[in-house]
Amino acid sequence: MRKLKLTQARRDRFLEALSETGSVTNAAAIAGTSRTRVYELRKNDEDFAWAWDEAERRAVDRLREEARRRAVEGVAEPLVSAGKLVRDEDGQPVMVRRYSDRLLLSLLNSKLSSRRKKFFVPPLHSAKDAADAMTAILEAVADGKITTKEAVELSRLVDVFLKTIEQSRSGSWPQFYGVTTATRRR
Repeated sequence: MRKLKLTQARRDRFLEALSETGSVTNAAAIAGTSRTRVYELRKNDEDFAWAWDEAERRAVDRLREEARRRAVEGVAEPLVSAGKLVRDEDGQPVMVRRYSDRLLLSLLNSKLSSRRKKFFVPPLHSAKDAADAMTAILEAVADGKITTKEAVELSRLVDVFLKTIEQSRSGSWPQFYGVTTATRRR
């Protein structure tokens, strides 16, 4: 196959197709170029890379809008009963509107998680730090920065830290740390 120059018209066609399809492979084929060429151009041309990112954002927006439409407005599907298409008096298929609760929940979860602020556990150096970390975790749940499930996981980390402090003070190290008291004394 003859290599075609990636002209401005082909670049524009690629970016338009990428925003419509969300697929680099399909967009490259529509533009009459190869994936290798467009990825190379993306690596070497900052403006093209920015336009590529923008095209992908538009493609994602289209997908979100379609998911919202299917979840909220529903999709007309033919009614089937006992494995047979149900028809009206005129012989036309009877259509019913189907909605997707799964899509709706997915959209809702993505909105909620994108609104959540980042949360970091404060550095742990002492038992007091662990108490401060637990307070921060509880406040983060109350403020909606993290979920209860995330709080449980973070609390487990703080608990492991506290157990490690206790065990180091008592001189008995658990086997799962890979250090025994005998090894530690060497």
